Amino acid sequence: MRPHRITLLVLTVLGLLNLGRGGMHLFAPDSGAGTIAGFDLSGEGGLVIIALLAGIGAQQIAIGVVDLAVALKYRSLGFALIGFHVFAQALVVLAVVVLKPLPGDPPGEKGALAILLILAATLAVEVLHRRRA
Repeated sequence: MRPHRITLLVLTVLGLLNLGRGGMHLFAPDSGAGTIAGFDLSGEGGLVIIALLAGIGAQQIAIGVVDLAVALKYRSLGFALIGFHVFAQALVVLAVVVLKPLPGDPPGEKGALAILLILAATLAVEVLHRRRA
């Protein structure tokens, strides 16, 4: 079944977002940790933060490519991919908001919550769309 057009739009935007933030994390000299999130990168711990964010960025780029491929060509996978994203994003929120909150006020924390809400709403639209079909 073809996914709802909102699902395809959300996957397209999410794909572009993943490519953008993934590219920043992977290719920015400080992975955005100091310049965007304001983390103190002095000492060995800073190098660990930069390396971990670069690894996350590489994964975000790969996921962004999958998001765009599904939105533009492999549309029948849209429902499954939105479900996957809701699950993955809920785990991210659990990790960085509940279990291991980030120090300071990094934009990723608020962004993680906002993305989770958008993805959950998209999944709800997709479920209703499938019930009507």
